[in-house]
Amino acid sequence: MEIQDLDLKTFIENETGCRFNRQLKINSPFNPSDKTPSFAIHYDDNAGKWKFKDFSTGESGDIIDFCMKYKNMNYMESRQYLGLSAEKSAEELNIEKVKKYINWSINNQDFRKNQILIGVFRFEDSNNSTVYYKGKFRNKDGSKELSYFSIDNDGQVKNKRNYDFELPYNLYNSINAIKENKTLIFVEGERDVNKLNHILRNKEYVAVSIKNCKGKGIDLLNASSGSLKIFVIPDNDEPGEKYYKRIEYFFLSKSISFKKINLPGIKQLGKGTDVTDWLDAGHSKKDLLNAFDRSLDLKNKYELQQDSLGIYKTIIKDGSEKKIYMTNFNVVDATAIHYVNEDVEGIKLSIKTSFGSTIEKRDYVNVFDDPKSFRNFLGSMDLIFKGRVDDLMNLKAWINKYFAIEKSKVYSGTRFAFEDKQVKLVTQDGMITSKEVDLKIKSDGGTAIKIVNINPIGKEELQELMKYLFEFAPKRISYSVVGTIINNLAIAQAMELNISFHHLLLAGESGGGKSTVMENVITAILNYPKDDIKSITLTTPFAMEKALSEGNYSLLFEEFKPSKMNDYKKNMISEILRNSYDRHTVDRGNRNLKSNTVLALTRPLILAGEETFVNNEKALNERSCIIYLSKNQRTKEQTTAMEWIMGNQDILNKLGRSLIDIVLSMSLEEYKTLRENEFSKIKGIKDRPQNTAINICTGIAILNKLLNKFGLQEIENYESVVVSNIRNEILDDMDDSLSEVEKILSLYDQIIGDGRIYEDNVKKAVQRKDGSLYIRTSEMYNQIFSYMKDIGNKQSLMELKDFKKQAKMAGYLLKPSDRQIKIDKVNIKFDLYDVSKVKKLGLESLAPPDIFEDEWDKGEQKVVFPDKFNKK
Repeated sequence: MEIQDLDLKTFIENETGCRFNRQLKINSPFNPSDKTPSFAIHYDDNAGKWKFKDFSTGESGDIIDFCMKYKNMNYMESRQYLGLSAEKSAEELNIEKVKKYINWSINNQDFRKNQILIGVFRFEDSNNSTVYYKGKFRNKDGSKELSYFSIDNDGQVKNKRNYDFELPYNLYNSINAIKENKTLIFVEGERDVNKLNHILRNKEYVAVSIKNCKGKGIDLLNASSGSLKIFVIPDNDEPGEKYYKRIEYFFLSKSISFKKINLPGIKQLGKGTDVTDWLDAGHSKKDLLNAFDRSLDLKNKYELQQDSLGIYKTIIKDGSEKKIYMTNFNVVDATAIHYVNEDVEGIKLSIKTSFGSTIEKRDYVNVFDDPKSFRNFLGSMDLIFKGRVDDLMNLKAWINKYFAIEKSKVYSGTRFAFEDKQVKLVTQDGMITSKEVDLKIKSDGGTAIKIVNINPIGKEELQELMKYLFEFAPKRISYSVVGTIINNLAIAQAMELNISFHHLLLAGESGGGKSTVMENVITAILNYPKDDIKSITLTTPFAMEKALSEGNYSLLFEEFKPSKMNDYKKNMISEILRNSYDRHTVDRGNRNLKSNTVLALTRPLILAGEETFVNNEKALNERSCIIYLSKNQRTKEQTTAMEWIMGNQDILNKLGRSLIDIVLSMSLEEYKTLRENEFSKIKGIKDRPQNTAINICTGIAILNKLLNKFGLQEIENYESVVVSNIRNEILDDMDDSLSEVEKILSLYDQIIGDGRIYEDNVKKAVQRKDGSLYIRTSEMYNQIFSYMKDIGNKQSLMELKDFKKQAKMAGYLLKPSDRQIKIDKVNIKFDLYDVSKVKKLGLESLAPPDIFEDEWDKGEQKVVFPDKFNKK
């Protein structure tokens, strides 16, 4: 019996009475005070045996070392207790001699200094006699180096192979495996051989490596009597593919079974990873055996196969074979896709054409339903499918079993998703959580933000950034911009809590700095590609709806100029903006040609343009934060701050990455608490404008969490500045924005105040009598329409009937057509309006403050007009 044959786990459990957990850990047998499992065992691939490590005492070693320590035995006693021969075998003595030489070399030879020995591997001949050893070293820079060692006839260790050619690693056992009709598993590294032979012990498999072997070494396996059954597991890189091709060249024609093993998930581990890395990443023996089963046997004539001419089936008749080709292309790779948001299956195929190029195709799995759908899916003159329905079904099953090994989730658009009580950011490059980055789960469509490889911000970088972050514009602007885009990152929490996010509109004159803020502050923090900022003027309403439905990451539009749009587009965009605030869905057909509500308008919207919303629409104003930028108001300090920001975009990128990390680790309750804290500090506004203020201030509160993490000064007293901007830009310094009724009354008051209506005409619509205000509403409408026609304004007003109803409900119209007043000797009915509410709006042409003070002369009508209209 050899030490490699001993089961360290079973031995320790029997001796201590403790059972290892799933992580192969127990409480330390050497430390009675150990309360948590700190004693672990692991298989050392480089040594080819089990070892232990006690993290509480620092003890480590193999089964003999454990026995010596735990049983208080010497070396010889431990060997005997374990059932080993009392004396070390000749091979054990030789290995010790080689290691002793290597340690001397590391300590005394310059070319070995700073090297670390990884492992020593024995190479034997077909008679199991040791020929040489291979040592693997790790250099200081992390690179690896190989060196050969042998023992001469005098028992001296030499730093050379001392043999004519390279031998396969594990040659003796491999020759026996061929004789016993077992399957040889070709891998590249010696540690891979050890790993597989350990895991597949007592199975019908033996691992071998022929790396660096040439003709004579390879011939030792080919010359063995017996049927060759071969599996190949190459490393995940180009050299690995070349290694596979060499094995295919030497052994395919001579084997009765030949498989290239596809390990699901190895690509995500990175280039150069091997089967040992794959197993160490958490895959089990069961996963490995399943991979064996789902790998195509190239010698199986009852399966579809492929060569340079395409994919074919083999027809065997009367002892003869005939290839029937159904395609002119090869399948290189495939991925099974789960479209999460639509909850349907998909497939991604990597196809090699007959001309040598590679094409990638992706769609739903129903493309395999019939040959016509499949040909449409191929969609290329270079790709031909010649089979029938049965052939297509066989092809589908063949691709699914042998190529669609990788599984992938695909989300619709870049999005923050709340799943399993955890927030995840899914991008086109992979999924980010608070714990890891998963490259197997990606988004399809939406904005291709580049965030996966961005490093978090450092303390000194953040400290420097805070000197400029809010100084590129007045605080009312910088707080609103930065607070909005940070809070937009918490969209997953907001959607779960049914919280609406406002639109951010950057407005102002050309050259005012809108694009500069958009391209250097907003895109930098969001890690948003600048060339993906869309022009709303050039975007159709449907394209805008589609963009708003592709995930829930902020969407940026520029060139917002309603005056350049036709009436249809104005109305459509107005409707889209209202719907997107409430995240409504839009009915559209999908790729399955079925009508589903697939367009959910979930992306927070950021706009920039020289104009604001059409007709100063209250519904949109209240759903937005509007800021105005002007080049004339720009200060020298603001210019300096923006120049710093433009020169340090990478720091803003890192800030965005760190803020995302904060958001990903933020629970629903924590986000809700942040909002409640901000709500308690916001005074003087209500309803949607109040929600806008809470959104902005919560964004700054999230930034404060990052500042607090680094022990930096938090931002203070920002709530009043944010509220002030909203009151000024949205509410016109009132408690609420104007309703449509109030806008019409205000428009009429402005027309009168501007002297656009003569005195006699005003008297036909407005009368003040007995301290009350009377308006002939229909005449007011006529005069407004006449004015709009004269100036060419095509703005539409609500119907007169709707105006009266809403004015009455709002308390402006007290009594309709209740009072008759004589105008030009004709009694005309007027509507009674609430003077106090009209005065509160500041409509001084309708309700002058110096008139409605209970100083009216009864029976006398008084109307105040601008001086220039006190004449006809």
